[in-house]
Amino acid sequence: MDARLRSITVNLARVPRLPGRAKSFGEERHGFRLGPPLTEDRVSAFEAQHGVRLPAAYRRFLTEVGHDGAGPHYGLLPLRAWNQGGLSESGDLARPFPLRPTTVRVGRGWWERLGSPKPPFAGTMAITSQGCGYLTVLVVTGPARGRILNIDLDPRRESFFSPDTDFLAWYERWLDETADGLDTHGFELSLPGTEPTLADTLADSPDPDLRAAAARTLRRRPHLAPATRAVLRAAATADPEPGVRATAIRALNVALPDEELPVLQRALTDQAAEVRETAVRALAGRGTSWHARARRLLRDEDPDVRKAALKALEESQVLTEEDVLPLRDDTAPSVRAAAISHLSRLDAPSAPAVARAALVDPDPVPRHAAVAIGIRRRWLTEPDLRPVEHDPDDLIRRQVASALRRMAARSAGPTSPRAGREGGPMLAP
Repeated sequence: MDARLRSITVNLARVPRLPGRAKSFGEERHGFRLGPPLTEDRVSAFEAQHGVRLPAAYRRFLTEVGHDGAGPHYGLLPLRAWNQGGLSESGDLARPFPLRPTTVRVGRGWWERLGSPKPPFAGTMAITSQGCGYLTVLVVTGPARGRILNIDLDPRRESFFSPDTDFLAWYERWLDETADGLDTHGFELSLPGTEPTLADTLADSPDPDLRAAAARTLRRRPHLAPATRAVLRAAATADPEPGVRATAIRALNVALPDEELPVLQRALTDQAAEVRETAVRALAGRGTSWHARARRLLRDEDPDVRKAALKALEESQVLTEEDVLPLRDDTAPSVRAAAISHLSRLDAPSAPAVARAALVDPDPVPRHAAVAIGIRRRWLTEPDLRPVEHDPDDLIRRQVASALRRMAARSAGPTSPRAGREGGPMLAP
């Protein structure tokens, strides 16, 4: 551990000055600077207060390298912020966190299987913030003690164990990957290892979560060897897990040569909706041979695929009013809303009428799109909006009320002979 701590100290000074290094997400907050190490007394007092002993790798980092600042995401949190965002409602670091470390994915609803109404994060402490309620935590007590876990404070979302064996391995990987120019977005869901090692994992691992993580990690690399791309092509077309196929397509799409476009085109007919959606998104703006198949996807059984096909055709500047109009009556509310948006961006002659018709849609999603776009584009008049004043949806009611007030103000005109052309005060001569 002594050698690892010395290496981290050297690299923390070296990496920010390297030409070609990656820009670390959040580095503008910490500037690759750490606060001074904490004294032994300060750390011991924290441990005594909470009845715990911090994992050795993290403890030695705090007392020998530094505290608060340079690190993944928005940087390391100070020790006093260990319960960031009310992470642990009980505030109890000594109570064991119940999960055992897994390869990567913990999954959704794991707390329900333990009989808890929400994720019990006692026994963990926040060490970085990823923003928007995402945190990286260190397990202090329990069977996963010393491991890093990525969580969302929204219990509907998944949690992921970092594959790194301890805090120092996690921190070292962040420095190494930044030095190597890897895109630091996705760091928390990636695997350590060289490109050939990751390619072998993608090709041979029996664990689909590890295969997906390997493909996800390869996607972050700016350049891939031909042999690695061959492994990704094979995974994109033949891996038994749809999630792995989709992730391999995303990795290929980072720098996709024209000769690999057929891999994505074949994926447009994949049995899994996730793969079809990923493929059509990846093809946007790339040639023309896939357009006919993308138009067939406008009738796909999956609404997300239908929306992705709309967007891909629009981004390729080949979407037409005739493509969109059948979707105004789609079975999925989100697709009906998307149809209004796309007709608006096309300046389609039918767009105002479609928006007016959607004001009585049984679902609030298309109504919201119709109101927001119709008001912005000034398609909707006062007679159109009056019936929507009492819409069940609160947001729609507020938008309509605001629009009606603006319409009334415009109709009233200037309220004073000294009012300017925009209704504001006129300056004295």
